[in-house]
Amino acid sequence: MKPIDEYSTTTCPIEMFFGDTYLSLGTSFTWQVGEQYYLITNWHNLTGINPFNGQHISDYGAEPNRIKIWYHSNTQLGVRYWEFVTLLDDDGQPLWFVHPQYGNKIDVVALPIPPHPDVTHYPINMMSQRNLSVSIGVDLFILGYPYGIDRQVWPIWKSASIASEPEIFDDDKKYILVDTASRPGMSGSPAILRTWGSCLLDDGAVSMVTGTSTRIFGVYSGRLASADPLDAQLGIVWPIAFVDEIIAGATQDKK
Repeated sequence: MKPIDEYSTTTCPIEMFFGDTYLSLGTSFTWQVGEQYYLITNWHNLTGINPFNGQHISDYGAEPNRIKIWYHSNTQLGVRYWEFVTLLDDDGQPLWFVHPQYGNKIDVVALPIPPHPDVTHYPINMMSQRNLSVSIGVDLFILGYPYGIDRQVWPIWKSASIASEPEIFDDDKKYILVDTASRPGMSGSPAILRTWGSCLLDDGAVSMVTGTSTRIFGVYSGRLASADPLDAQLGIVWPIAFVDEIIAGATQDKK
């Protein structure tokens, strides 16, 4: 039996609740700085609010106050341990961090999570990486849980390709577009570049390797809204550099 890909271990399905009422599902992944672990996901997952128009995502206008996280149990790889985690402090303020400069204009948050004796974390930033070349048209994978598929075990790897110039941003659009047919439940997924055998590096060199090479690319936050069933199937990915900036800034969100 071949071993599980290390990048499949980093994702955690999450389910958003208001009290005991289930609201939605999404994807998250873990990140480590020093001894502290963080859950990385989308701002809209934890708030229930569309960051682009400020409207509630739920038809009922409900906002989550806790989430159910499907961690990896430390008993056996492939076994999940779930736990509810509160999202608000005693004053009703969010416990997650947003970008120190752009706030919720970046649809990415970092939620500090405490150590737990029954859980093993697999932080994605501690996994092997190479400085693979990033350019428009490059293939990548989005690792998540479409419609909650296999939310108790492994993520689905959905293929995608970079559809907009990855180095061009403006004040209102600091994300990258990707061409992918993703589905609900994948918001908050990590997006990675993956190659086999030879690979092109950032400095233009070509490297020959045995096995795979991987680079963490960003955080997926869903498709561009469209009422057209024949839409262009374009999704949004926020550059992974925002995660380090969010954690370093330690800026608590405010209601």
